[in-house]
Amino acid sequence: MDNPITHQYIKHPLTTLTQFNRNPRPWHMPLFVAFAISFPVMVGAYLGDLRMGLLASLGAMVILNLPYTGLLLSRMTTVLACSFGMVACFAVGLVAHNVPILTIPLMFFVTFWCTLFSRYYKLPPPAGLFIITASAIALFMPAPVSQIPQLIGVVALGALFAGMVACFYALLLIYNKPVLPVNTPMPVREILGDTLIVSAFIALSLLLALWLEMPKPYWVPMSCYVIMQGMNFQSIWIKQIHRIVGTAIGMLLAWLLLSVHLSDMGVALGIFGMMFCIETFVVRHYGVAVIFITPLTIFLAEYSAVQPTAISEIIVTRFWDTVLGCLMGVLGGIVILSPIVRQKLQVIVDKIVAKLPI
Repeated sequence: MDNPITHQYIKHPLTTLTQFNRNPRPWHMPLFVAFAISFPVMVGAYLGDLRMGLLASLGAMVILNLPYTGLLLSRMTTVLACSFGMVACFAVGLVAHNVPILTIPLMFFVTFWCTLFSRYYKLPPPAGLFIITASAIALFMPAPVSQIPQLIGVVALGALFAGMVACFYALLLIYNKPVLPVNTPMPVREILGDTLIVSAFIALSLLLALWLEMPKPYWVPMSCYVIMQGMNFQSIWIKQIHRIVGTAIGMLLAWLLLSVHLSDMGVALGIFGMMFCIETFVVRHYGVAVIFITPLTIFLAEYSAVQPTAISEIIVTRFWDTVLGCLMGVLGGIVILSPIVRQKLQVIVDKIVAKLPI
């Protein structure tokens, strides 16, 4: 007879690695998303400035926040709000890069508001992930103060282009399918406690990465945030296994793509292909999606600065960053799902909410 714990936390999670879910999304959705995110890279490649194209592509990630319910105004308001958050968080990250003492407080601040916004409006994954990612990358981006306005403008242009594509695609969705009711916002009282815990663990994971002197510390809080998006401990545990296994395989794909020394336009086409695969598989099998997420994130954040002799180092570093982030995410999941912690935290939250004009 199988041990229930062994079945729940080992056998069942491993079984999910071979299971695929039904795809609830329209077939053309990955095409529009991949185009919106890769086109800025194509423009950068054409103009001979791949680095700026990759940066604009980061801003274009806001198209992932396009809701599939509600009227056109409601959908575009969400995309606009996420675009503003993307640009603002990236900007404060660049500024804080020159004031290291602000790194941890800023990570907590950005995560808190992104998580609160995402949970209040019930945004589906990736929710605020890429907004937080933009801020984390900016925190460790060695950019002179004189270049900050230009870099912010490039991210804003990427978000603007994604907004235009999102508007066209939303019209297409509404034309082909009846408008569904928009999600009702969550009461602040019910989400404030979880938001505080998530923000604390994201900041703590970054602090741990800095203390361990990891070369790319911003990947650790990103992995932690993804894991803590699970609804219960079992889903958090399963997502951790999928992410670690997917990252390990994705490292091989990243190594292969980095080793062939793609042309600038080849990088753009590669990002289109990876983004298409991610949006195709992310709702069907998270582990398979992570295989493509891993090289995509390396391309967006590291490609323009990668040296041929440092490819193996980047691959190994990225893997251990993911492992550490996943472990922190599981620890945070244990805390956030603990009845004792939730009960004590809810008392504090009730006192805070009672004093707020909401």
